[in-house]
Amino acid sequence: MAHASRAVFIAGGGSGLGAAVARTLAASGWRIGLAGRRHDALTATAATLTNVEVRCYPLDVVDSAAVSAAITDFQPDALVCSAAVLGQGDVFADLTPARFAEIHAINVQGTFNCCSAAMRLWHDEQRTGDIVNVSSLAGLRGMQAFPGFAAYASSKHAVIGLTEALALDGKAHGIRINAIAPGMMRTEMLAQLGITPATQAGDIAPTVEFLLDRERAGPITGTTVEIHCND
Repeated sequence: MAHASRAVFIAGGGSGLGAAVARTLAASGWRIGLAGRRHDALTATAATLTNVEVRCYPLDVVDSAAVSAAITDFQPDALVCSAAVLGQGDVFADLTPARFAEIHAINVQGTFNCCSAAMRLWHDEQRTGDIVNVSSLAGLRGMQAFPGFAAYASSKHAVIGLTEALALDGKAHGIRINAIAPGMMRTEMLAQLGITPATQAGDIAPTVEFLLDRERAGPITGTTVEIHCND
């Protein structure tokens, strides 16, 4: 289904699931805004997107002013929040209060900053909009098989709660907000841990595309879609 008139801003769009979502949506005609901390990753992903408008916004999602400026400049119709870090470390060693706060700042505060900027833009301009936040199955059932990820798991729990709460705020204004909670997929983050699942990020991206499609998913908001990968 073509979406030539629609634009999507993807936080964490330079790699992993964000890049896969960009490729999937670009193939359907979406205009793409890619945001992330690594300029080289953004430009590399942008180079794979053909026959669509693509803009790159090097920024840190923790910087709310930078996020707001980028979203205001790009004027998206939809938002995907996939910027995150794993932050391995247990409470007896590497998981200090400062590290815990840093992981939550990126995974939770960063998601809020993006959602807030988009929602305020749409509200002020009396527009509707659609958001998909990326959580994880670890945000639903913890990470019993992977000790040492307390900060990551708790941040992904928070993303689900944030999604549900913001969906209530947006509902009266025609703003839909949902989340996905995928299992393990092959990304750079997991590769650093020596984990290479068979499921690719591109296998997850169509679910994001579905949730952003108002014709097919219009009644859905405040929902977290679990994606149990075949690994």
